[in-house]
Amino acid sequence: MTVNLRNFTRSVYGFDAVVRRVPATAWSNPSPCEGWTASHVVAHQIGVLDGVARAARGEDIGLPAEAVELSDPLAAWAVCRDSVLEALDRPGALQRSGKYWFGEMSVDTFIGIVQWDPLAHAWDISRAAGMEPVPDDELAQSSLDTIGAMAGTLRKWKLIGEPVEIGHDAPLMHRFLALIGRRPA
Repeated sequence: MTVNLRNFTRSVYGFDAVVRRVPATAWSNPSPCEGWTASHVVAHQIGVLDGVARAARGEDIGLPAEAVELSDPLAAWAVCRDSVLEALDRPGALQRSGKYWFGEMSVDTFIGIVQWDPLAHAWDISRAAGMEPVPDDELAQSSLDTIGAMAGTLRKWKLIGEPVEIGHDAPLMHRFLALIGRRPA
C-alpha cells in the first residue's frame, strides 16, 4: 500500500464515520458550503469519488455531477464508498496514468491530491449535523502540504475559498480548514 492510498483510504473512512453518525433529521441542515445542505455535500463527495473510481478502472472520469439533495444519503454513500475502494484495490489501478482534473499523473498521485476533499467535507457535514468534528492531524498535515502548493489554482477554479486568517500556532486541522476558506471555530 502506498502512502497516498493509505491517506486517501483513511480520509474516506473518516468521512464514512461522520456520515454514519448524522441524525436522519439533519440531512437538510445547511452546511458551511454555501447553498449546500449536508445531503448536497454527500452528493458532491459521491461525484468526486466516482471520478476516482472511474480513473482507477481506466475510464474517462469526467467532472463530478452537480450536488443535489439525495433521498437516502447514507445508502448512496455506502455504494460509492464500496465502489471506489474496490476499484482502487484492482491490480495495477494505482499505476494507471491519465489526464485527470489536476493534469497528467498516475492514479496514485491523483488520490494523493484528492484526499483533502473527504477530510474537508467530513468537517462540513459534522458542522451541519451539529456534531463535534474529529480532527485527523496527520491527514491535515498531508493536505496542507499538497493543497498549499496548489491553493492559487484551486481558488481560481473555485474549488476552495479565500484563506481565513488564523495563527501559525493553531492546530493542524484548523490551519488546513483556514487554507481552504473554512472558519474552524
